[in-house]
Amino acid sequence: MNLYLIANIITCLCAFIGFIYGAVVFFKPKKAIYAQMITLFAGCMAFGRLYQVVRLITIGDILEHFQLGVFGVIGGLLFLFSANFGAMDSLADDGSKGFAKYRIIPLLAPIPATMIYVVFLLIPDFPILVKVVSAVITAFVACASYYNLKHLIFPDVDYGVINCLKMYNFLALVFEFLCIAEMIANSRGSEIAVLIIGVLMGVVLIAIVPTVERGIKKWTT
Repeated sequence: MNLYLIANIITCLCAFIGFIYGAVVFFKPKKAIYAQMITLFAGCMAFGRLYQVVRLITIGDILEHFQLGVFGVIGGLLFLFSANFGAMDSLADDGSKGFAKYRIIPLLAPIPATMIYVVFLLIPDFPILVKVVSAVITAFVACASYYNLKHLIFPDVDYGVINCLKMYNFLALVFEFLCIAEMIANSRGSEIAVLIIGVLMGVVLIAIVPTVERGIKKWTT
């Protein structure tokens, strides 16, 4: 039984559920671009995992050679980063000194992510392809996780939307570290760990778009 295939099928199906749900709910006139970006995150993950499923079925391997499914992960993380950095952060943080600690504390996300990469993926004797691809994904995780943690702890000042989206930011943060965990599990050939991580990713991918929807409804009512 190929647990890699099962894990990717679970993640793929859950991502498609989240993507389709978000497309139906948010891709309409006057809907929040923030929510559309989160929907596109799920879409990137869905199509990236679909490629990996097809590759596992046809070739039987996603680890030894570069595969395009990686771009799904990178694209998804880029949407997570863009949603908070481009669409939301300026609503909360006006750049004043009073919020300085809320710009420093969020480093508790990207710094550990980078250290985990160095210890478990860069230093060990893995192929250069594994190290380079893992480094790129870790860089995107670092950027996205900084703003997810920032908005998770940031006080709501005027608009209220930051508080309403805290659960979303928590789920996004969990997903980003699951990406790191998956890379480590893949590099060590731990099929059971990959399956567990795939199930957890699937849960997050199903929950994340409805969570954004509930947060936005709470904010606007």
